[in-house]
Amino acid sequence: MGGWPTKENKVHATHGNTTGTLNMRLRCMQINMQHSRTATDNNLKIMDEEETDIICIQEPYISGNKIVGIPRSRTILVPGEGKIRTAIVINNKHIDVILITQLSDEDATIMETRGGKVTFVIASMYFDIKRSIDEF
Repeated sequence: MGGWPTKENKVHATHGNTTGTLNMRLRCMQINMQHSRTATDNNLKIMDEEETDIICIQEPYISGNKIVGIPRSRTILVPGEGKIRTAIVINNKHIDVILITQLSDEDATIMETRGGKVTFVIASMYFDIKRSIDEF
């Protein structure tokens, strides 16, 4: 999923289970902000206009080793202390999420959410061009 939301990268799921049918719409976006405040502001506007639920971010805008520019009314998942290269922003208060700390590090933020009996695992990952693929 990259760039602007389109019909192709919006997830609309209908899942049949033993208790009935779960109708759920989950809108996701991915963006590399390149540490830009302007990109952060523009992304917030798009998030609200498109009613995006989850945003995977690479190279967020940071100050003092904290992500800035995203309102506290949104849930921001980061992989702990240290350099922040990835984050996941939850823009929907009705979505419960769990940060999977065992799989997350400075280059990957991994989360899990559920809708009925359906489980989604979502990853925001950063691949450093200066590191060899063998290091991963």
